[in-house]
Amino acid sequence: MKSKKYDTQPPFDFAEKVGVALRLAVADAIEEHRRSGHPLAIWQSGRVVLLPPDQAAMPDPPRKKSGRRHEKL
Repeated sequence: MKSKKYDTQPPFDFAEKVGVALRLAVADAIEEHRRSGHPLAIWQSGRVVLLPPDQAAMPDPPRKKSGRRHEKL
């Protein structure tokens, strides 16, 4: 059986990049709402809640990898 070769990046690299992109997008949205003074709509306990922008917690920044676990295939 031949080993699978990827035309692009292995799935674990793609998933990691998606996670980083989502965290950056959330941080940008929160910062934009803080600047404009508009409340954020969040999902909390099964309901939509409007959160004042000054009460929104910033997400943790994306972590940089200390080293590559896998080489590009």
